[in-house]
Amino acid sequence: MFFSMTLGPSFPPLSSVRLDAQVILYLILVAVLMPLGALRSKAVIAGTRRGSPAPGRTAVLSRAVLVQGALFLASLIVARSQGMALWPRARLRGMDLGIGVVALALLLGTGILSWRLRGPAERRDMWVRHLLPRTRAQWALWLVVSAAAGISEETTYRGVLVILLGSLTASFVVAALLSAVVFAVVHYPQGAKSMALVFAIALVMQAVVSATGALYVAMGVHAVYDITAGIRAARRFADLEPAIIKNC
Repeated sequence: MFFSMTLGPSFPPLSSVRLDAQVILYLILVAVLMPLGALRSKAVIAGTRRGSPAPGRTAVLSRAVLVQGALFLASLIVARSQGMALWPRARLRGMDLGIGVVALALLLGTGILSWRLRGPAERRDMWVRHLLPRTRAQWALWLVVSAAAGISEETTYRGVLVILLGSLTASFVVAALLSAVVFAVVHYPQGAKSMALVFAIALVMQAVVSATGALYVAMGVHAVYDITAGIRAARRFADLEPAIIKNC
């Protein structure tokens, strides 16, 4: 069965998709199983799940690399089988660099906003503290996770999923919004405020993809943001630690 996609931006490329078992399984994986996994991982990684001690940071980061790799592989298989032209020959214009710089500035601004919207107690209890690296080896893993997330998540949530949902809904706008919702829910462990900001970030990145005509700039911006977010978070929590001890 084929579904047509209505006119929208030039990228991701508009095309009809074949609704076969592979596509259905992919949609279940990305739109159902991964959000459910995010709901479960919050308690597991924080160590609040009964009978399950919190895993070490190295184990969590290593698992994240594997998850991102599996996600990219699944998206690649679907994109190839459906003939999605998601990786045109690389080209980088001055305008693309400018768009990337503006997008990165917007993302960094959301990170600052996310921190300022939280009181001391909320900052102390932020889930991301359980992920932040402490050793050189863990920081190396953080770099790998950030790069992998930039590649796999942009391919999935700004590319393959948008094309599939666009074909099913006959609307690029609806597809982009639904994909942004799924992307936000996958970040559920970070809390409701972060999910709202992640939703906004998803729309910004979708605009970057459409404006640059490729996934590459968005991938780079995503990876750089994740790397810098880890560095800034580590510094903030290090500064927060004396205050926490003082209030105990």
